[in-house]
Amino acid sequence: MIILGGAVHAGSLRNACEDRLGRLNLAHRFSEDDLIKAVASLVGRTIVCEPIDMRGAFSCGLRKRYADREVIYYEQNASALHRRQIIAHELSHILWEHKGEIDLADLMSDEELAGLMDWSVLGVSARTSYETDAEIEAEMMATLILQRMYRGTVMPAARPSVADERWDAIFS
Repeated sequence: MIILGGAVHAGSLRNACEDRLGRLNLAHRFSEDDLIKAVASLVGRTIVCEPIDMRGAFSCGLRKRYADREVIYYEQNASALHRRQIIAHELSHILWEHKGEIDLADLMSDEELAGLMDWSVLGVSARTSYETDAEIEAEMMATLILQRMYRGTVMPAARPSVADERWDAIFS
């Protein structure tokens, strides 16, 4: 985290995010798949994105870190734009090399934990607030990723009829 005098310096954080994004060598126009492949190539681990039902959960996105792969879970009912934001946010944690701050024991009962125990998981992260350095860094980078994704959009639909088209029209 870039901190000057006890406060986050947004300009320095943005520059640090831009530097990390520059390492991906993404084309001017790129897709979600291009982004995932670029991050996987940079970090040397497979990245899998899985939709799951997270309604009523503490978060709309979750990342599990393994030695050989990263698994990103996102709310299956999220709009295309929200899905991109969730995935970009979790990919940003990977780019910042955040290890994961969630203690599953705080979220589940002992019985639930016993049924889920997977000793190959090295870390878990989920956005539950914007108060930690890791969440501020990941959100800034996710915002910059979406800006770059939409930078190449020529024109939105002339008459957006569904929610995804309306969101695309707003951000293009």
